[in-house]
Amino acid sequence: MDVIKDQIINKSIELFTQIGVKVVTMDMISKDLCMSKKTLYEHFSGKEDLIKNTFSKCISTTIQDLENKIKNCPNIIQQKFIILEDNNYFIFLKENQTLFQLKNFYPDIYIEMITLQNNLLKSLIKNNIILGIEEGLYRPKINKKLTVEYFYLFEKIIAIDDNLSKVHLNDNLVKKYFIELLIRSIATKKGIKELEKYVSKN
Repeated sequence: MDVIKDQIINKSIELFTQIGVKVVTMDMISKDLCMSKKTLYEHFSGKEDLIKNTFSKCISTTIQDLENKIKNCPNIIQQKFIILEDNNYFIFLKENQTLFQLKNFYPDIYIEMITLQNNLLKSLIKNNIILGIEEGLYRPKINKKLTVEYFYLFEKIIAIDDNLSKVHLNDNLVKKYFIELLIRSIATKKGIKELEKYVSKN
């Protein structure tokens, strides 16, 4: 574990968020860390390399947190709710000033980070579907590839579409309702029984 590299990345995300990806310079980062620019360049070849590593680390960390959260779920149905309910784990599904600057000034890095996050998210959804089929909770003949895209699209809509909040229910109720509908569309009788048990308790 490279402690200095982690310090640089942590400081960078702090400055990128507070000041902006475009405005922050290598000089500012080294000054804030009381670190020489030489040390900075020993760990990163330049600002673009630092940006890429910083956002990549953010994505990897959030996905790892989510994986740890779902690891001890009693069943696949509950795991699916956890994956889809909290879209705070997926920073590149939201819109904010930091990502706006990244998209406009470093479009190649932005696309690379979107792709990384999408692949990791889709991998979690795919694993859940495979395990659900193995446990008899999801129908075995569903098209796995299309189902992954189907669930991913839902996650994306929930993250960016403000219109869902206009149904006069709080955001959590809206999410739970749509997740329940999605799971019902692929669940077996056994899966629906587990789903209804989970919904009644939550």
